[in-house]
Amino acid sequence: MCPDASDFPRRYDQYRDSSGSWTFDIAEYEDDLEPLIPGSTSSDSTPEEAYQMAVYLEGFIERQQRTSNWSDEALDRFEAFESTLEVEAVATALREIAEDNGS
Repeated sequence: MCPDASDFPRRYDQYRDSSGSWTFDIAEYEDDLEPLIPGSTSSDSTPEEAYQMAVYLEGFIERQQRTSNWSDEALDRFEAFESTLEVEAVATALREIAEDNGS
């Protein structure tokens, strides 16, 4: 069950619907995330896999921010991500999946 949409950071509004659910499917990022944890972007991915992907993306974001390279150009290695905000939203969604399922 989704919490009230007003509880979410407004920063990611464009990636949420009016009920607060994410408007993307994690599987959309399969080509970029699959090398991290094989099989992790399927519909039956485990909370542990979601946690591992979230940690990887959060680490990537932190490294890029630390080197002042957090811009859309930092995403050249990824095909699916179009903006830094999108990477942050996906990392947040993965973290929610992991936490909601007891990881």
